[in-house]
Amino acid sequence: SAINIPEARIRLVYDMIMATQKHPVSENEDINLFTDADLSTLGAPWEVYETYTRQIRKEYAIYPDLVYRLGRRKVLEHFLAKNTIYKTTAFVEHYELQARANLRQELNSI
Repeated sequence: SAINIPEARIRLVYDMIMATQKHPVSENEDINLFTDADLSTLGAPWEVYETYTRQIRKEYAIYPDLVYRLGRRKVLEHFLAKNTIYKTTAFVEHYELQARANLRQELNSI
């Protein structure tokens, strides 16, 4: 490569970034760890999570409230329907319960 980084490493970074779109379970544990870290805010204390939700709303400010709420509800229900939100044991143990509580609390407020 032009920047002298092995193609395999570039591909891994690409795969990690692409995995943040839908957060699928990967055979590569590094990708699972990366996507779990991407979702770590879901398991933050409520005050931090609530700030995050306001930032998400600003990011999607182009949409009227009705459309935004329907889309957001779908996202929240998607995560809550999973057996576990996180893929790695460390993230499940550290963030899962708080993440589910945060998602339910937000869902109840929409």
